[in-house]
Amino acid sequence: MEKSIAKTGLWFGTIGAIIVSILMVLNIERSSSSTAAIGFIFIPFYFAIFFGIFFLLGSCVQYVRNYFANPENKLQHGVVLAFLAGLFIAGFFSFQLVQGLILTSLVSGIENAYADVELQSILNNSYFRNNKFVLGAIAQNSAASAQTLDRIARLPDPELQHKMESLFPLLGENGKGLAVDRLVLRNQNVSAETVEYLANIKNTDAYTSMLLGDVAMNSKASAETLRKLENMHNYDIDWGLSRNPSTPPDVFEKLLERERDIRDALREYTLENLLQNPSTTSEMRQRASELLKSY
Repeated sequence: MEKSIAKTGLWFGTIGAIIVSILMVLNIERSSSSTAAIGFIFIPFYFAIFFGIFFLLGSCVQYVRNYFANPENKLQHGVVLAFLAGLFIAGFFSFQLVQGLILTSLVSGIENAYADVELQSILNNSYFRNNKFVLGAIAQNSAASAQTLDRIARLPDPELQHKMESLFPLLGENGKGLAVDRLVLRNQNVSAETVEYLANIKNTDAYTSMLLGDVAMNSKASAETLRKLENMHNYDIDWGLSRNPSTPPDVFEKLLERERDIRDALREYTLENLLQNPSTTSEMRQRASELLKSY
């Protein structure tokens, strides 16, 4: 009897862990992030974790089956615990699977929507209207109006500033898993008002600098905002400023001065952006080129 429990547990554990590992591999393959391949290192670790979880599920299922196979068995606490544990694990993964499939279908529909009224309808009526993957799909859609994008940007959910990941194909063209608010900023229909609103986000976690970097990169940001962002001396923001053709000349000058004084490999990108920015003067590009050669 104990052998049958262990055998069933091994089958459940192996199959469950393999399925999760395959989903992880597919997720990594879909990613366009330069660091995505690092995820392969963690697959054995997650395989072991999910093997243990599904092994427990299989063992619980077989334990309960063995009890019901003999009508003379008396109800014991172990049977009740095995039943409840198995029910919880099966229920949890079933919920995640069903929700993932529903969201996959919904996101696919959003990607194929060609009118803002369709997107507005989802924001107004869908049960998943506040789900970050749904909001991300809307934010990426070129049909989204300035009003729709502003509505998303003003939702009081810190998760909308965090990187997105999923085992299901929910990110669409967002191969880097950019946060929803960053997708809002990258939509060509975003209004200057929305850009200014996101520029004044008060959060101070690691994701805020990435969001502000996208604000700095947006040509609709005001000169006042761009100057304020430059004073933060953050390389994510500097990258954005160096790419923005609307960045004021005095900000370009400060970026060059900072690159001269701070020798950091990460900051090479700022200099490269200044070289390619059509709004920098030939003298600025010459200085940027000389600094790059000195790295």
